[in-house]
Order: sequence, then structure tokens, then C-alpha cells
Amino acid sequence: MPRPPLVIGTWGRINRRQVAPKQWVASARYRDHDGVTRKVERTAATGQKAEDALKDYLTKRLTLTEEDLTQESTVRAVGEVWLRDEIEGVKALNTERRYREVFEGVVTQGLGGVRMREISVARLDRFLKLTASTRGSATAIVTKTVLSGIIGLAARHGAIDRNPLRDVATIKKTRKEVRVLPIEQLWDLRSKMYANELAVLRDVPEPVDFMLGSGARIGETLALRWADLDLEHDVATAQIRATVVWVNGRGMIIQEHPKTSSSRRRLKLPPFVTEMLERRRLRESTNDFDLVFASAVGSVRAPANLRRQWRDLREEIGYDWVVPHTFRKSVATLAEDPELASQQLGHSGTATTKLHYIPQVHEGPDLTEILQGIADPALTRRKQSETTSKDDRRRA
Repeated sequence: MPRPPLVIGTWGRINRRQVAPKQWVASARYRDHDGVTRKVERTAATGQKAEDALKDYLTKRLTLTEEDLTQESTVRAVGEVWLRDEIEGVKALNTERRYREVFEGVVTQGLGGVRMREISVARLDRFLKLTASTRGSATAIVTKTVLSGIIGLAARHGAIDRNPLRDVATIKKTRKEVRVLPIEQLWDLRSKMYANELAVLRDVPEPVDFMLGSGARIGETLALRWADLDLEHDVATAQIRATVVWVNGRGMIIQEHPKTSSSRRRLKLPPFVTEMLERRRLRESTNDFDLVFASAVGSVRAPANLRRQWRDLREEIGYDWVVPHTFRKSVATLAEDPELASQQLGHSGTATTKLHYIPQVHEGPDLTEILQGIADPALTRRKQSETTSKDDRRRA
């Protein structure tokens, strides 16, 4: 006999489970005000704290809906409604997680108790400038996005007359110089990487080689499955159609779509990558996920673990400034043509590729002969004579 549905605004039994040292997840099924039953989770250092956090959240969820928003509603309360109704289950998992982190770690810390009627351009401007100075411009930009969603929701439901965020100062981005590996350094890096026994034991060189030979992101690389590869034709290909993400309560999972729609692409692979994959297919045991670059125990490999293993290696081989994203930027630079580079990297256009992936060198005009006249009077007089002769011929 099927289980009877929950009454709207109520939740079922709360379950606890430990997912890592000092990390517990409490979860329950909650029937929302729209009649849909959703799984809701909260994470904390102990099982009891996780359960308490979940109960607190469910109580707030029960007592506040969009219809309840007023000028007395706090940023924290409106933010919970925004995350629940407009972000959870709608945005990509990484985006949802990032917004939740910024909301809980930044927005509620600085503005959580502020009521909608108390929000002003000056208050928001000060808060965002402080966030940029203490946490960096990247975090400040995400914070502004989260606040825009929260205040926009409040404005649509009459809890605030207008969105003052539109009038705050633009957050100045910290522009970093694009640094890439020239081809000679790539030769050296690969040689040293494969010569390092610990790196080989940890399975670092081959995922790095795939990134170098494809321009794929680290998450796309670790989500690659054997079914995505065609190694039988003269030019092998790889379908980039997924990425790996961390989900609280579930751990590392495969997200069945990459970062953006344009990130879904089929890439032609150079021979050195094809040969590596063929060797790997013969050598590696199968895993439940059909992953090419699985973890040592056959599970989904975490990008954070590969990054940590790369950091251990890079210091030994003399490339302590290189991060996995450097490989992607180096591929873009080797492509030379921004259009080709953007297609390889899965960008929607060339603007991002030019701005963040290819070092910008603006070519000045060739004024060498003119400027040489500063030190060569004879050259200047000759050029003046040539100009006079041309003018005489035109008048004639």
C-alpha cells in the first residue's frame, strides 16, 4: 500500500548519516506549499547539530512563503525563500552550492538582520565594498548577484519599493595577467612529471596529459567516461558532456551536463593523448561509473584531491606557479586563433577567451624608420626630400 502523502507544510522522519570525519548530514522529506515533496538536508559537525539545523530551517520554511514577505522581513528570511523557490533544483549544483555558501557565509553575516525597509543604496554600497576589500572582488561579485536575487524577489512581492542595488558602485575586478606555459616548458613539465614515481603512483600525469591535449576543465576531465571516447578512427575524439560536483549528503557525483550549454562539445584528440588512453584502457580495471580517471577505489575522483596531488608535484619539478587551469590557458594560447580557442574550450564566444585565457600583446605600428630620424639627421632629411618631391609631382 503506497505511503500516504505528507500534509502540506510538514516533514517526515529525520535521518542522520555521517559522510566524512566531523561531517554529518540530517535529511527529511518536506511537503512544500506548492504540494511538491522535496528532500531537504543540512550539514554540521555532529549528527545532533545537523538535525537541529534542519529543524530550524524547516520551521522557517513552514512559517514563511512569498506571500508573507513584507517590509519587516529580514534579508535572512527573504534569502531563504529565494534560495528555496528560485535556486534549489533550478540552477546547476555548483551554482546552487556557491550561492548557499555566499548567502550563509557573507550575506547573513553582514546583513542578515536588516529589514527590507532598512535597505538603502548607501548600506549596500558600504557592505559590498567591505566584502571586496576583505574577501576579494570575485566573492563580492557573487555576493551582489545573491543580493540582487533576494531584493528582486522582495520588490516583486511589495516588500520593498525598488531595488537599490541598481545604484551601487560597480565592483572593480582585480585583473590578473594571463600566464601560460610556452611549448618548451610544456616539454620539460611533461618529462619531469612522468619521471616522478610518486606522481605516477598517484595517477597525476595522465589526467594532466588529457587536459593539455584537450583544453578540458578539471571537472570535465574527471567526469570523462570510456563511452565518451572514440579511439577507433584515425583521429580519436572525446565527448565532453558532464562534470563532477560535490553535493552535501551525497559526496562527489557526476553532473550530466558541463558548466554551460556551449561547454558540451566533441574534441579531436592529438596522438599523444590517444596513445595514453589506449594504454590506460588495457591497464586499468573497470569501475562502476565507467570513468576513465576514477579514484584509487573506483569512485568519482574529486578535483580537490587531484589539485592537492598536483601541488605536491609542482614544487618538486619547478613549476610552483602552475595550477590545472594553466593547462587550459596554455591550450588557448597554442591555438593562436581566438575563434578556434573558444570552440576548443567550450566558450560561447571569443570575449572570455581573449580576456582571461590568451595573453594580450597589443602590437604597435611600425614607426621605426620615423623614430630612427631622432638619431639619424640624414635619414630625416632624405624623408623630407622624398615628401617634397611627391608634393611637387602632385602639383605638376
